[in-house]
Amino acid sequence: MGPIILAIVAIVLGAAIRGLGPALGKPGAAGSTRLVGYGFMGAGILLAVANTVTVVSVGEVGVQHFLGTIAPTPLQQGIHFINPLADIEKMSTREQSFPSDGSVERIDAQTSEQLNVALEVSLLYRIDPVNAPDLYQRIGSEDEIKSRIVLNAIRNGVRDAVATKSINEIFSPNRRELATEMKQAIQAKAGDRIEVLDVFVRDVQAPPLVRQAIEEKLQREQNVAAERFQTEIIQERAQQAIEEAKGIAEAQKIISAGLTPAYLTFHYIEQLAKLPAGSVVYVPTEGGMPLMRPVGGGIR
Repeated sequence: MGPIILAIVAIVLGAAIRGLGPALGKPGAAGSTRLVGYGFMGAGILLAVANTVTVVSVGEVGVQHFLGTIAPTPLQQGIHFINPLADIEKMSTREQSFPSDGSVERIDAQTSEQLNVALEVSLLYRIDPVNAPDLYQRIGSEDEIKSRIVLNAIRNGVRDAVATKSINEIFSPNRRELATEMKQAIQAKAGDRIEVLDVFVRDVQAPPLVRQAIEEKLQREQNVAAERFQTEIIQERAQQAIEEAKGIAEAQKIISAGLTPAYLTFHYIEQLAKLPAGSVVYVPTEGGMPLMRPVGGGIR
């Protein structure tokens, strides 16, 4: 409303200066005074006309209000003709982070075992442009929405989500699941006033004794996993040895089936031919009396 008041003042002042010219009684002074008056009046009119037009930029929504009355229809991005006496409150409809400076919100909460933990959380949200007039009516400007809605929703939502989790679940590697439940809890606290897009859990800290117990538990789990891995290696090697023994036994069975008396006699004679001259060979007999016979040098 400030510009329109300035425009009215300029028009009134210009009219007063224009009317003051004839009262001066000087022809030259009257003309100059009239010219100055017309200048003020023209400037006031231009300012008043300009105040009937507003531009809502890309990624914004406008809320028109005048003397405590808020227009129920939001002004979407673009050029709009409005009541020159009305004010326009503009809000961003783009994705916004909270905290807005890129830092994190540190929140103290209790787990289902009543253990205190400190979480560093950030939030990605946006304002629904359709709800902008109602938000401005109930809460106020965009800064007030951040301090009264976003901040309270993230604090209470995180505490509600953590209260249903055990300390082991809070410190589990799968923080995406925890962040999803926080998002749902924060959205429930915020209602339809804002749209929660995503929640990021940056860090989780526990009291020193709890952290030490968790680290010891994780170390034990790692040791158990390492021992289980070694056991699997031993079992695999034992299985390989069993399969190798089965293969040897199968090979021996095949060889034994082929060692007939005729084949052994043939192999015996064949080897005698390969012995060097002067070799002595033990020759079994049916009577059990062993014979010693020199052989070798090839068969003649």
